[in-house]
Amino acid sequence: MNNNTLYILHGSRTGNSKAVAELAHAYANYHGIPSICESMDDFSEETFKNAKIMLIAVSTHGEGDPPVQAEAFYEYIHQADHADFSAKKIAVLALGDSSYRHFCKTGMDIEKRLKEFGSTSFYPIVKCDIDFEEPSKQWVKDTIDKIKPEFEIQEKDKKNKEFVFELKLDDQNKYNAYNAEILEKKQLNQGSQEKRTYHLTLSLKNSDIDFMPGDSIGVYCPNSKLFVDQIIKTLGFDPTYPIETESGLVLLKEALVRDYELTMLTPVVVRKYADIIKNRSLNTMLADKETLQAYVNENDILDLITDFPAQITPVEFVSILRKLSPRLYSVASSNIISKDTVDLTVGIIEFDTPSRTHIGVGSSFISERIELGERIPVFLEPNEKFRLPGNSDIPIIMISTGTGIAPFRAFLQERKLKVPDSKNWLFFGDRYAKYDFLYQSDIEKFKQDGILTRLDTAFSRDNQHKKKYITHKMLDNKQEFFEWIQKGAVVYVCGNKRTMAESVRKTMIEIIASEGNMQEKNAVEYFHGMKSRNQYLEDIY
Repeated sequence: MNNNTLYILHGSRTGNSKAVAELAHAYANYHGIPSICESMDDFSEETFKNAKIMLIAVSTHGEGDPPVQAEAFYEYIHQADHADFSAKKIAVLALGDSSYRHFCKTGMDIEKRLKEFGSTSFYPIVKCDIDFEEPSKQWVKDTIDKIKPEFEIQEKDKKNKEFVFELKLDDQNKYNAYNAEILEKKQLNQGSQEKRTYHLTLSLKNSDIDFMPGDSIGVYCPNSKLFVDQIIKTLGFDPTYPIETESGLVLLKEALVRDYELTMLTPVVVRKYADIIKNRSLNTMLADKETLQAYVNENDILDLITDFPAQITPVEFVSILRKLSPRLYSVASSNIISKDTVDLTVGIIEFDTPSRTHIGVGSSFISERIELGERIPVFLEPNEKFRLPGNSDIPIIMISTGTGIAPFRAFLQERKLKVPDSKNWLFFGDRYAKYDFLYQSDIEKFKQDGILTRLDTAFSRDNQHKKKYITHKMLDNKQEFFEWIQKGAVVYVCGNKRTMAESVRKTMIEIIASEGNMQEKNAVEYFHGMKSRNQYLEDIY
């Protein structure tokens, strides 16, 4: 083993971490540094033990989980003490999304664990939000420039060429997304006064999009022009002010409509704004983590600039904003039924405050700004972590609330056609049975046809005196629930990340402890074992 080698590991679901690692590999070679770049799922235990200097680029999936490609590596370094690990010099780039609570957790966990083995960080961990391109390029340059003296350089003829820092990203973006025609658009909960949920059917004819149950479809949703006008007016900006963007010089209003996140706040955005305006009240809020989190959960950019007004320039304002992300919607149909169409289930995020109605960018786009026959830019977002079992004899338990029913409608369509004798148990919860039993006729037909072995529903608002949630239904059936788990049933959970998912996890542990006659500590270990062997899977939002 040649220790005069830089090892570059990447763990990536969408390919972003891989692109950063490949750039680091190219920059190392440019300087004549011997380097090896590989995915975490290809790593060699012997190589890892003997490597002296490592660069690690890794993303975080969902609520703090490693991406599929990093799971084995993550488990490996956390399973044992590995006293035979040699001390390493490491630098970690953590990619994430600051709208999630456990921002960049996988990268931070890996750095922390390697330090426990005696490794040292020769460069501080860099945590990147969805606007990761520029900070990740800087990380590549800084880390390799800093560590270069550690290596026996193999001088190369650079032919007076400067190195070009360019990330080779997957070009699955709005410029080559498929423009899907809207074939069907209907509200699923007609008559509901509390919330709206839509069913969409999109044409994928000639798109080359090959989706599977568990995948999502990404939709590029521009901001509302009326909402952008409100922001520009509040700030006193000229809408024709020229702004430099990735696609060149663009008028301010056009840039805000097309390129920047406005309806969602994160702590990172608030901190950037606070750094510019130096507002005492805002700084006080920043010092209280819980107050800050509550504020970003319930407010948007217009609220921020209204609640904490300041004189700033258009360039300063744009500098605090995140790049506008596509909205992901779980596939609600099986491609066995039709490869040329896909169904989506869209919950409209909207709520009233004393000043105005708040509505999400995807929500306003789908509910108010598109109609039948129009085309919208979409792409496929595969989700390898939320697949039906390869072995058709394995039973499944599906736990969902609200639009979380979408992937399970697709699962049941697929199981009906592929394995009609399979065992399938669905838990579904929402507010009112009359309005919110999404896809009720489909679900009841699955039960009638024998595809659904069991169906348990909970509608919390039907009994105001004693609200019942799906976790209560799980506990009501805890003996049979645990028997299914012991027989190898895979448990799937789809729903809200902040409320439903956490309560389901706690209930799972409670059931395991009760029915397995275990102490809580052992039940937690049992539950983590289910997660590590992919017997418990989440798709939360």
